[in-house]
Amino acid sequence: MSLRGVKISEGRIGANVAGDGREFGLIGNGVAVTDKLALATHYLLRRPSDAVALGIDADYDADNEVNLYRHITEFYRQAGEGKKLHLMVVAQTVMVDEMDTTAKTLAIAAEGNISDMAFSFNPATGYTETLLDGVNTDVLAAVPVLQAFADWADTNDMPLHTILEGRAISDTISDLTDLRGMTAEYEKVTMVVGQDWDYADGLEWTLGKKFADVGTFLGVVASQDWNRNPGEVETQNLTDAALGVWLTGGLSNHKKYSEVYADLETMDEKGYVFPIRYQGLSGYWWNDGHVCAPVVVDSAGNMNQSTIYYSHTMDEAKRALRIALLPEVKKPVVLEGGLLPASMVDYYDAIGDGVFESLASKSLISDGETYTDPESDLLTAKVLNVQFGVIPTGCINEIVGTINLKNS
Repeated sequence: MSLRGVKISEGRIGANVAGDGREFGLIGNGVAVTDKLALATHYLLRRPSDAVALGIDADYDADNEVNLYRHITEFYRQAGEGKKLHLMVVAQTVMVDEMDTTAKTLAIAAEGNISDMAFSFNPATGYTETLLDGVNTDVLAAVPVLQAFADWADTNDMPLHTILEGRAISDTISDLTDLRGMTAEYEKVTMVVGQDWDYADGLEWTLGKKFADVGTFLGVVASQDWNRNPGEVETQNLTDAALGVWLTGGLSNHKKYSEVYADLETMDEKGYVFPIRYQGLSGYWWNDGHVCAPVVVDSAGNMNQSTIYYSHTMDEAKRALRIALLPEVKKPVVLEGGLLPASMVDYYDAIGDGVFESLASKSLISDGETYTDPESDLLTAKVLNVQFGVIPTGCINEIVGTINLKNS
């Protein structure tokens, strides 16, 4: 018996199907703080004050000649407080191409929920920048390493994209290697070479002046739906005049936007991510969401993950499909002549198509379709073979028109 009349309790919340249960990761060089911050240890942040509680603040960056707090605060300036940022700090002797073991540890500690992981490279004083094809050799060596890490993550049902700090590129832009024309395709790696020039110029240590703002880029990615371009003009202005940030865009060779303007088209074609301006608008925007791979469309119409938002589309579609299909694993299936009956083919197709319909209804994809193989061997191999096709949303990178003077 109850005197309350009507009792309404909160229902249990199931798996996130809203299309954005994403969490984010940051690995960067730094220095331990006694009784607060340990190296190679997982920390979960939700706001800059969580970093301060670990001893990571502006003084930490200045005293240790790193940009760790900078990346964290820029992430939250763009993404907003509350976003989950998984952090691991490694010694300054660890090169960025040696961070893959730490990255695996962080991905597991985050229970596979990280969709994008940024790698910040803060070498210690005395480090010598060595360039190969216009790019820091340690940074360039990290590209295949991070792709291999992303492949490992995908194999272990933790699909993600990696974002690499492309520090200290050459002053001679024409020397830069073509990231979209490398010997292999590295679809899961984005290299950021842009910086807030005024911030970098104010740093007192020489190496710091040639950093790249991966925290800003990661924050932009976290601030919007996963199918959107990080350079979206309407929503992703990097400049905040009131805070005095991103008033002057530049590159990680510590050259201002105005000094490298003539070379930006070439850099864009080569797949680098950097800040640009638009005539008639005030501020800076990322040029695009490039990856270290060419644009490929095969004879069957299959496309590669040639942008970060196509990479996200593939990753998030796989996550959603896996969650939807997991309950079917190890269930008994009645066969007809050893084959799947049409009703069961339709049943499995409907599960996959339902996922695509849900994502399409939120404008995260354009469409998708599921193809279940009726000849799947469920008696000996016990494997249900399914093919999925997903059509991503499009993106306007340029508007081309004509205009004429008319006499009426």
